[in-house]
Amino acid sequence: MTYNITKTLIPVFLALLFLELFTVSISHALTVDEAVLAVEKHYQNLLDLTAKVSQKNMLKVVDRTQKYEGTLRIKKPGKLRLEYTNGQLILINGEEALFYSKKSEQVIKKTFTDFAQMNIPVAFLLGAAHIRDDFDVRQPDSKTPGFLELLPKKPNAAMKKLIIRTDEAGCITRMSIYDKTGNTTEITFSDIKEGTGSNDQLFLFKIPKGTVIIEQ
Repeated sequence: MTYNITKTLIPVFLALLFLELFTVSISHALTVDEAVLAVEKHYQNLLDLTAKVSQKNMLKVVDRTQKYEGTLRIKKPGKLRLEYTNGQLILINGEEALFYSKKSEQVIKKTFTDFAQMNIPVAFLLGAAHIRDDFDVRQPDSKTPGFLELLPKKPNAAMKKLIIRTDEAGCITRMSIYDKTGNTTEITFSDIKEGTGSNDQLFLFKIPKGTVIIEQ
């Protein structure tokens, strides 16, 4: 009887290869602690960031959805600038936040002790290096380790729940924020650039003449 060793070995080789790849895949599936650590390490080492922002606010009470586009800039420590294409601006510099509206010719200034108090969703990125200090974290699907559900530890937190989606490097690419009144804010980040050396002047804002200033 003629015995074709090639035909016999190829199926065995493929089966072993599949088993090896399957084992590697399982061994690299991140636990919730590993996934959180990846995010914390990423933002701990982050010096500055720029990104395009696409934001959608779903307002439950009035049954309306608002959509915004803008540019986000972050620089540590504690600097953030979110400039929307509709003329609105959010600026954080140290312990003060500024909200400017070109349309209403009005600027609101607020002081704060932590970013959670401000109820500014993107400000979460400034504290993303310390997620476990402020949130209990769950991983709804172990097959999707970059999908994390964050529940605030503080009972008086502005948000009820925060869901983040990250890439393999721990960079946050999307956020969904659920507040206590039933509203939802979804933010998607694209064209993310890190470590480009943002100028401090970008986080200064000269208030236009004639603008009404409200201090809170």
